[in-house]
Amino acid sequence: MEKKYSVKPTPIPKLISAQDLLEGKRLYQSRGCGDCHDVDGSGKTFINDPAIGTMSGANLTSGKGGILNDRTDEELAIAIRHGVGKNGRALIFMPSTDFHGMTNQDVAKLIAYLRSAPGIDKEQGEIKPGPLGRFLFLIGEIPILVSAEQIDHESNHLDSLKPTISVEYGKYVAATCTGCHGMTLVGGPIQGAPPEWPPAQNITKKGLSHYTEVSFLEAIRTGKRPDGSEIKFPMPWQSLAKLTDIELKALWLYLQSI
Repeated sequence: MEKKYSVKPTPIPKLISAQDLLEGKRLYQSRGCGDCHDVDGSGKTFINDPAIGTMSGANLTSGKGGILNDRTDEELAIAIRHGVGKNGRALIFMPSTDFHGMTNQDVAKLIAYLRSAPGIDKEQGEIKPGPLGRFLFLIGEIPILVSAEQIDHESNHLDSLKPTISVEYGKYVAATCTGCHGMTLVGGPIQGAPPEWPPAQNITKKGLSHYTEVSFLEAIRTGKRPDGSEIKFPMPWQSLAKLTDIELKALWLYLQSI
């Protein structure tokens, strides 16, 4: 957790159009950023457990206590995609393995939206891994605690990727799912989650055998499975419902391929 990381900055396009800002807002909502940074970007405490620890998302606005005015776009991109803060130290519990593959254009839209949003005065919440959280990290059960250790910081980033109903684009979208469902998407206990949280489901072809493309899209949009049962917390279907039809159909194709 004290290790310093050196990441070469990648130039981030400066985007200001209304369309880009709107897309940045959708990316913020659909990629689950609000789960840790709240719907308004001001940050919140999302885990508060004596054993696992206390985890809080940063205030991503320009208000007092926020980090936005003190970061360049390139530094924000490194935080998002590499899990490394301005001082080179790892960001604790930042799921950058979900976002490492995000294109320069998508990162730019996300950052442009954050810079356009109102500043909110709110101090940073506590970040303090507990004894069980540290132990589970040491034995490899919570790698997300220091995602910077899992990422290839020498890899290049794509500038853009055209949204298409394809396995390739579906894999790009599916990166959002790995934080809970694991890198192989077979599910299991969610990293760092309190014991009362249910395990993540297997979302490979085998795990989704009772779904069709139509029922899969409907479940994400409505929060109800094919049998009528409700998809319950912590599955963030309300966020994923912001995915476009192209994204969801591509995601379905990819999940059916593994």
